[in-house]
Amino acid sequence: MMDDITIKTALVARTYLYRIFQMTLGDDPTEELLSTMFSDTTEEALDCFGGAESDVYARACADLGQCRAAYEQDRASYLEAAKRDYMHVLVGPHELKAPPWECVYLTNERVLFQEATLKVREAYRGENMLPSQYPHVSDDHIAIELDFMVKLSEKVQAAFEAGDTAEYRRLLKAQRTFLTEHPLAWIDRYAADLGEDAPGSLYSCIGMLCAAFLPIDVEVIGELLEGSEGE
Repeated sequence: MMDDITIKTALVARTYLYRIFQMTLGDDPTEELLSTMFSDTTEEALDCFGGAESDVYARACADLGQCRAAYEQDRASYLEAAKRDYMHVLVGPHELKAPPWECVYLTNERVLFQEATLKVREAYRGENMLPSQYPHVSDDHIAIELDFMVKLSEKVQAAFEAGDTAEYRRLLKAQRTFLTEHPLAWIDRYAADLGEDAPGSLYSCIGMLCAAFLPIDVEVIGELLEGSEGE
């Protein structure tokens, strides 16, 4: 059973990683973002989950290390390449080969605001949240789904710190349900498309890392819930 220090470390690390994934797939790359991503803090957060028996996660972490080495060799050039890749894989104006919306992958139709989008929106509303750009941005964008996980993770931390076991467990279960029903239903295919569209890029790396981390987090949530039983 995990002790309180181990639990707190895991909670902080998972919140941090969700925020890194969200910012990378949702915001223009900046020097500040890259310096945060390629920091010892990120490496330490990733190491918190290194004990998982996942070759995919290990390879994804190694790939991030290679990206970090390229960044540290020439930060200015890496930032410019990241900006070009961001426009290419996430903005357009061409048709995106890796569309960042859940409904596209679940229906195989390039039409937004479908039934899958409404189900994601219901999950947000269940926690009294809506995207800041609602209703102008499709709720099932990968960055918005990850932002929802960030906010829930922050609430999990707060409930743990307050000793509110009932709310702590409820939020963890809500996260597990959301992960299983939404991001995990399409993240592998999205990451594969990113890899094909921009091989070796920052976005290919982050897509693979995110896809590798999410199933591990489901297991971590299970361990956290198991450790809080009977409290």
